[in-house]
Amino acid sequence: MTWQEELRRLDEELAAGSLTADEYRTRRDRVLSMAVTAGDSQPQQAPGQPSTAAETQIITPVSPPSRQQPAPDQPAGSADATQVVSSADAGGERTQVVQPWQQHPNSPSGGFPQPMGQPQYSQPSPPSGFARPQQQPDPWGAAPQDVSPPWGGSEFPPLGPSNNSNAGWISQGPETFQTQPSSGKGKKIAFIALGVVVVVGLAFGVWALFIKNNGDTPVAQQSTSQQPPPVPTTKPLPEPPAAKAEPEDNSSALVTPAGKTRAGGGSFDIAKLESAKFLPPTVTERLKQGGMTDGLLKTTTDGDVTLGLYALEMPDKQSTTPVAQEYANAQQEGGLTASRDLSLHGVPVFAAPDGGGQTVYRAVYVLYSRVIIVDAYGTDKDATLSSFKTLLAAQVQKAPPTERTNN
Repeated sequence: MTWQEELRRLDEELAAGSLTADEYRTRRDRVLSMAVTAGDSQPQQAPGQPSTAAETQIITPVSPPSRQQPAPDQPAGSADATQVVSSADAGGERTQVVQPWQQHPNSPSGGFPQPMGQPQYSQPSPPSGFARPQQQPDPWGAAPQDVSPPWGGSEFPPLGPSNNSNAGWISQGPETFQTQPSSGKGKKIAFIALGVVVVVGLAFGVWALFIKNNGDTPVAQQSTSQQPPPVPTTKPLPEPPAAKAEPEDNSSALVTPAGKTRAGGGSFDIAKLESAKFLPPTVTERLKQGGMTDGLLKTTTDGDVTLGLYALEMPDKQSTTPVAQEYANAQQEGGLTASRDLSLHGVPVFAAPDGGGQTVYRAVYVLYSRVIIVDAYGTDKDATLSSFKTLLAAQVQKAPPTERTNN
């Protein structure tokens, strides 16, 4: 059996799966070494001797070019290829043993230089075969090396590693049937969990709206129907009569109280007001600051009840509000409380608390540039209250308030 037939038989055994890739390379190297040794043992031809009709010449293999995939239209060559070449000094044809990479169309006449670490196949092969060359690192941009067997080519996937993650189908053993973990399993679990949360939320909403209250009406509707519109905590104050024309003087701005006239009434200025102490000191000070121009007091005694009316004239309308506000504050600070039942819109009323030795009712309001004060006090509560109501109604009817800030 010739070495070409031995190589062909090795290719058939590798294709049939009887040999592994390592065994195939080892036995192929041994056959090639034997072929090289047999070629060296043949007699050398003299320089001037003509060549025979056919001679077998063993050409030393050269180093393969950089890793380059065969052209798609060319079938992959076997480990050793037989090429018929013509010799310039031979009359016949010679058979040359060449490597597959010598068939490169751009191969130089002298062959490619051998890389470092490649064994010289022209030397006798050691009994255990040649040592495997060290793998050189891939150059940048170099195409991956095709290590498929001679019988493979473009019709079968390569035996060596490739960039395809599913190339493990050609491996043998029980690991071939192990299933690959699904990359979308985690996403499916996340979507399922999200769907469960949404369904639970919808179920809770239905329960809270319809089932929790026996399905009669939703909670929002029940809360609206059960709660009546808010009722005002206090009713609006009664409105006094509409404002009338401004009085000509203080006397025409006040009514005459019922009863017998008391001593001490009449007109007064700031000096007399301070000495007589008709009003609280804070109110007198506010009148002094505002520039009171004139004052009038009408006072009577109606049985056991003492009545009084004050007209405090100011230089303008802007100075009247601070005086009326100061009088209201002085009454509350003195122990009187606001009585909403007796007040009118624009006319606040203050009353002494029950249980005291004397009953007091007082009111204050603004009439253009004047401050009007209504005062009544006595020992009998009912008589005092009756006299105060009568006097206040008559005064508001004669000169209604022009400033209505209270509500």
